Order: sequence, then structure tokens, then C-alpha cells
Amino acid sequence: MKINLHSPSMNRIIIEENGERLVTDMALFLNVDKTQLPTKQQQVMEVIEKRGIKVAYLSIDELAEEAGVSTATISRFFPLAGFENFKQFKEYVKKRIETTPENKLRNSILDIGGGDTLDRMIEQNYEYLFQTHTHLNRKDLLQAVTEVIHAKRVIIHAPSSSEGLGTLLSHRLKRFGILVERTARSGADIFESMIHFDEKDVIIIFQYVKLLPESKAILDYANRLGIKTILFTDQLVGEMNRLADYVLYAYRGDTWEFHSMVAATTVVEMLVMLVGQRLEEKSMENLQKLSKLRREYGDIVPS
Repeated sequence: MKINLHSPSMNRIIIEENGERLVTDMALFLNVDKTQLPTKQQQVMEVIEKRGIKVAYLSIDELAEEAGVSTATISRFFPLAGFENFKQFKEYVKKRIETTPENKLRNSILDIGGGDTLDRMIEQNYEYLFQTHTHLNRKDLLQAVTEVIHAKRVIIHAPSSSEGLGTLLSHRLKRFGILVERTARSGADIFESMIHFDEKDVIIIFQYVKLLPESKAILDYANRLGIKTILFTDQLVGEMNRLADYVLYAYRGDTWEFHSMVAATTVVEMLVMLVGQRLEEKSMENLQKLSKLRREYGDIVPS
């Protein structure tokens, strides 16, 4: 796959794969005549033309090294192209990249590059975990544990790509003897779940990227009934954060990237682990019952 940032007259980015043009219709980012630039500035322009959208993932030091110029030259270049600095240019590029699932995956592949894919993915996941560690509200996490333990029932709303996280959390909490129910995933069926909400419940909502209508309705209705809500999200601020009682943040990558569930899964498992610690005696009792049932009925239902 080859990505080219073309001249202003073409006014588009072309992604070529096996000789076929795949993605177009993107306004050009740099409106500057390369022939009128000093030699050093032309070198910067050439790297941008060569790198295409991938330049948005370089640091200023990396761009300077590849262009064979100083960072000061980079800093002088972008005002000539209509940007305050390299950072503003990168943000502009990233916002202009279409954030479809296809392009998110493509962007992640480009970011990983041609090196060892496993090593690069581990590095990325470490960054996701580090950002999560930095921004996760420990107080909200501990209070969420208390709410789950004392709830009459835990209701989980896990739409779209978070369905697996909801299933994992439901499975683990049930092992502790906690009553767990799942809402409908989307559409008007959500009202069938909402009519059974009770003030002694705790509602857990998985909502990433943006607040969906169903989640907004659940949060609003829960607030009206005085039901405590726990929100798993990758947003640090926003309407849904204000509507929820407790916010459990996990970094999943930037908007234009293929989103990872590594940090989100870690936060789910942390909640489960803390609940298990608080319910240690009951947890062990239920696990012993589970082992006994497996022994007694293993010949009928193999493990």
C-alpha cells in the first residue's frame, strides 16, 4: 500500500493499493509553492509529500531528522503554509482523516509500520495502559465497587463493540453471587428494560467515543429515579460524564486510530478484582460450589 500527498492542484489524497486508487476526496493541507521555498524548507515539503498522512504521527524531532534540517526550520516552515506550528498542522490532518472503521485500521497499520508488529502493538498497548493509569479516577473506582456490592441488582448496558466487555463483567460478577441483568442493546427495545429499573439497582453503562441516544435515555431516567450509574468510557469530559455518578476512564487510542480494548478490559478486570477482594468469603464459597457442581455433573456436562 502506498500513500501520497499530492500537489495543491490535485486537491486530494490518494491511497494506492495494487495499482488501484481507493480513498480520495480530501482537501489538501498545504497551500504552498515548493519552488518558491528555500532549500531547507523544500526538504521539509518533500518529506511531507513522501509521508502523506503518516506525517501526522511523527514528532517534530522525527520530521526534522528525516528532512535533514533543524527543528527551528520545521517551526519556520508551517507558518508559511498557514499553520501556527507543526502541532496545529498535525491536529488538522488527523481531524480531516475520515474516521471510518476501515480508515482507523489503515491508520493503525501505517502507525505500526514495517517493523515487528507484535513489539509495536505491545508498545502501543503500554501507552494505552499508561494513559489510563494517569487519568483513571481512583475514588470513582472504589465508590463504584461499593455500589456494586450493595446493589439489589446490577444492570449492564453494553452496546456495539463494548458488548464483549459487558459479557465479561456480567460473567465475573455472577460468580460472586451478584444478580446481573443486561439491557436491550439498542432501539426502542431499550424501553422494555427501563420499565424494570428500581432505585436499589446500580446501572453500568459502557459508552465509548460518543453518547448514543439509548445511553442518554438510560442515564437521564436513572437520575430521575435516583439510581446510581457507573460509566465506562474513553472520554475525559463530556455530557455523559456529567450525567453519570462514577466515571471509569480507559484510553483506547485517538479518534482516527483502530481502537484497542486492552485498557478498557483492564479497568473491567480491576473492578471485578476489587469486588472479589471485598467479597472474599462469599466469592470463595461460590467458587467452591462451582467446583463441586463441575465434579458432580462433569460426566453429563464436560468442562
